Amino acid sequence: MPHSPTAAEAVAKRIGTSVGPRTIRGRIVAGVLIIIPLAVTAFVIRYVYAAALSVGVWLVYIVSKALYLLNLGAQPTRIDPSNAAWHEITIAVVLTVLMLYLLGWLGTNVAGRRIIEIFEALLERIPLVDTIYTSVKRMVQALSGSNKTDDTAQRVVLIDFPHKEMMALGFMTNTVTDKATGQQYATVFVPTTPNPTSGYMEIVPIERIRITDWSMEEALTTILSGGASSPDYVSMRAGKPGDSPSGTANHLK
Repeated sequence: MPHSPTAAEAVAKRIGTSVGPRTIRGRIVAGVLIIIPLAVTAFVIRYVYAAALSVGVWLVYIVSKALYLLNLGAQPTRIDPSNAAWHEITIAVVLTVLMLYLLGWLGTNVAGRRIIEIFEALLERIPLVDTIYTSVKRMVQALSGSNKTDDTAQRVVLIDFPHKEMMALGFMTNTVTDKATGQQYATVFVPTTPNPTSGYMEIVPIERIRITDWSMEEALTTILSGGASSPDYVSMRAGKPGDSPSGTANHLK
């Protein structure tokens, strides 16, 4: 089986045409290319771990408080993550994972969904909170495909951005129709690389988008890798009236 060169080997080979792969400069650049993916991965894992720990510390206090009220435990104290013992940190993270699992379990059965709907109905009665929660929920559903039906159009699209001579990868999240002219537009979220959590929201005439056959996973992998891990081929078609990620078009008022 032929050897597939690593990124460091490939760059070292390219640098070798001018300064040689065994020079100090070539080896430093090769080392940088090796460490960058490791550093980014470690950063993401550390961020997720810190978030899980912060939630877990709160859960540990709630559980210990409940046990104390039931006379099943001692007076609870809040855990300081910077000075916590390893078993306290482990318990906090495990409780966070368990909480996420229980939320997922609730969201996938009838009784659980009903409870969540009641909770959401209460949130929608709170000014400002309802706007933020509803907007974020709809965006997450649109990008995750949780509200997708069998006849839903593919949401991974290409649009002319930032100008007509270039195309950007985006996620079609909704459609709106101009009441005066009947012109249909697509709302497209264009994420930035390598951080897909930020980006631009573009309103594009439906016929000017190109709907691709890429899955959400393939699109996100392409964005995170800066295009280095994109699929080798793509099929696309021009958008047409009626294409909507929600199955029905919304209307501008």
